Amino acid sequence: MKVSLISPYPDVTNYGLRSLSSTLRAAGHETQVICLPDFAGDGEFVHIKMSEDRYPQQVIDQYLELVSKSDLVGITLMTHYFDSAKQLTRAVREQLGKPVIWGGFHPSVRPDECIAHADYVAIGDAEDLMLQLCERLQSGDSQRLHDIKSLVWRKGTDVVRNQPGSLEQELDRYPAPDFGLEDHHMLFEGQILPVNKDLLRRYLHNGTVSRMFGRTGYQTMTGRGCPHACTYCGNSFYRDLYKRQRYVRFRSVDHVIGELVEVKREYPFIDFVWFSDDSFFGRPLPDLLRFAEEYKTKVGDPFYLLGSPGTITEEKYSAMVDAGLHCIQMGVEHGSKRIQKLFKRSTMGNDKILKSAEVITKYADRTAPPQYDLIYDLAYETVEDKLDTLRLISELPKPYRLQVFSVIYYPGTSLHTLAVRDGLVNDEKAEIYDRMFFERHDSYTNTLLFLTRTGRFPHGLLKVLIDRRVVDLMMSDYMAPAGNVAKAAIRGLRAAMRNPALERARALGTFKARLTGMTGADAGAAAPSAD
Repeated sequence: MKVSLISPYPDVTNYGLRSLSSTLRAAGHETQVICLPDFAGDGEFVHIKMSEDRYPQQVIDQYLELVSKSDLVGITLMTHYFDSAKQLTRAVREQLGKPVIWGGFHPSVRPDECIAHADYVAIGDAEDLMLQLCERLQSGDSQRLHDIKSLVWRKGTDVVRNQPGSLEQELDRYPAPDFGLEDHHMLFEGQILPVNKDLLRRYLHNGTVSRMFGRTGYQTMTGRGCPHACTYCGNSFYRDLYKRQRYVRFRSVDHVIGELVEVKREYPFIDFVWFSDDSFFGRPLPDLLRFAEEYKTKVGDPFYLLGSPGTITEEKYSAMVDAGLHCIQMGVEHGSKRIQKLFKRSTMGNDKILKSAEVITKYADRTAPPQYDLIYDLAYETVEDKLDTLRLISELPKPYRLQVFSVIYYPGTSLHTLAVRDGLVNDEKAEIYDRMFFERHDSYTNTLLFLTRTGRFPHGLLKVLIDRRVVDLMMSDYMAPAGNVAKAAIRGLRAAMRNPALERARALGTFKARLTGMTGADAGAAAPSAD
C-alpha cells in the first residue's frame, strides 16, 4: 500500500503523523508525508474573515497530483483545522475517488461529525489500526473491517462503529518518528516542495518554541498520556475512553536517546530539543536520573519541557538543569480554589504551585525564565476568582513569564460537557472552531493579567491594584465613563490597525518571516505599505 499522510498544522513536527509513517514503513508499506501549514487555523489571520476553503486552487492542484498514486489518504486534525481537512478531503474524493481516513483529537471526540466527510475515522492511538486497515485494503477486503478496534467506517450507506481498542503499553514497539526526507513535502510560499535539509531547517527554526529562543529545535515525545485529568484538556476524554488501562506510558531511555542521536547525526543544524510530553516529571526518579546522564553525554543540546505542580521535585529538577534544561513550561492555570476544583486540579493548589515555582526559581541563574500557563475568561469565574489568580501571581517568585489563554470549550473535554449543559455554547463554529485562545474580553482584571505577563510588573503595585477597595472603585459606575473612553480609544486603534490591506500585508510579512528566520522587527519591515 502507498499511504499519503497529511498535516495542516503550522508546526511541521506532527509527532503522531510521523509515528504512523515510520510504523507503516517498518511493516513494508510506502508512505508520503505532506505538510500543508494552515496558519489561519493557528490564528495567524484572526482579523481577516477567512473562507472555509483554506487553500488556493493552485495548492489543491499540486496536492492532488502528489496523492494521485496513493491507495489511502490520511489527514490529522484538531478542532481549529476542521475546515482545512474538509477541503482536502473533498478534493481527493471528488477528483481522485481515493479513500480518506481522519485521525487526531477532533475525529476521536467527534467521529459522527467527521465520518460525514471521510471514509474512515480513527479514534485514539492509531498505529495498529492503520496497519490492520492497510492489510485489509491491500487484500481487497474493504467490507470486512468489524474487528479493527477503534475504527469508524462506512459500509454502504451505514456507519459502523467498532469496539474501542486497548492502549499499547510497550511504546518501544513503535519505531522513532519518521523525520526522513524521502517522499516528504511541505507547502512553502504557495508551492508544495520536496523537503530538503534547508527547507526543514527553516521550518524547525520557526517552530513555536524555537522562535522563542532563536534556536533550531526538534520536537519529540518520550511518552504518552498525562497523570492528570483536567476538565479543559483532551486527556479527560482519553482517560474515559481507555478506562481501567494504564494511560501514562513511557518510551525507554535508550529508545529516546537513540532517536535524538540519529536526528542530530542527520541534521547537525538542530541545536535545541523540545519535549512535548504532557508532564515530563511524571517519570519515576531513577528513570529521570538515567535520562539526564545519557542526554548530557550523548546529546548535550539545551532543551525545553513541560511540567506540572506536584510532580516537580528538587532532585528531579536539578538533574534536568544539569543535563541542559533551558526552560520549563508549567501549568498554573488558575489561583481560585473553586475554579481549581472545577478544573479537577485541587491536588495542584496554590501551595504546590508556589513550592514548585520556588524549586524552579532556585536554578533561575542557569535557565531562561519559566513559562507559567494561565486560563481566563471563564463564564464560571466571579470577580473574586479572578482576583485569586492575580493574588497568586503577586506571590510567584521572579523571574517568570506568563502565557495566558482565553478559555475555549473544546468538544470532548469535560468542561465542554459542563458548558453545553449550562447553556454557555450557542454557536460552536464561531465560539469554538473559529475562535482563538488569545481573543479576550476587556475588563479591569484582564488588563492587570496582561500587564503581568512579562514578570516585570512590580508585585507591590499589583497588590495595591487588586486591593478590594481599589477594585470596587475601578469597576464602579463612577469610573465607567473613563473606562468607556479608554475602551473606545482602544477599539478605534484596533480598527485602524485592521485596515484590510494593511492587515493582509502584515500577515504576508509575518508568514514570510516565520519561514526565513527574520526577527519580529524584520517581519514588520517585510510587509509592504498599505498605500
